[in-house]
Amino acid sequence: KFPDWVNKKNSNYQSKFTPFPKKEKEVIVVKDINQATAEDLIKIRGIGEAISARILKEREKFGAFATMEQMQFIWGLSPEVIDYLNQYFKVVDVTKVKKININTASSKELAAFPFFNYTISREILIYRSMKGGINNVEDLTKIKGISIEKVSIIALYLEF
Repeated sequence: KFPDWVNKKNSNYQSKFTPFPKKEKEVIVVKDINQATAEDLIKIRGIGEAISARILKEREKFGAFATMEQMQFIWGLSPEVIDYLNQYFKVVDVTKVKKININTASSKELAAFPFFNYTISREILIYRSMKGGINNVEDLTKIKGISIEKVSIIALYLEF
């Protein structure tokens, strides 16, 4: 026969020592990445002060992010952290995006564009003069030196 304390389980004992307490599901509030502050970014697991500053600097360079895919080009962001960013942020407001007209911009203006350098800007000018202008994204892929992986993002910042 077992003692009484074995047969009569104390309800207080059971509630105090549950092996895995149930967590309440966290409600995710999705914010605009173009309105995010350094404090908002630091709340994301895997992002510290340095990486949040790098993200904000990248955003400032373009005026605003045009797509969340640009996060993959920011140095120091792992795919896991990018997944967390995509859960908490999205691109909503793109009115501050700095666009340049690729057919009228000077070599100096093109070289100042973050995805281009002086060599690529000269190639653009050569292609533009030979073909009478750049009409679409496909024309960009024909220019020597332009990264094919980044063409879809580059096109978001250009006017044709």
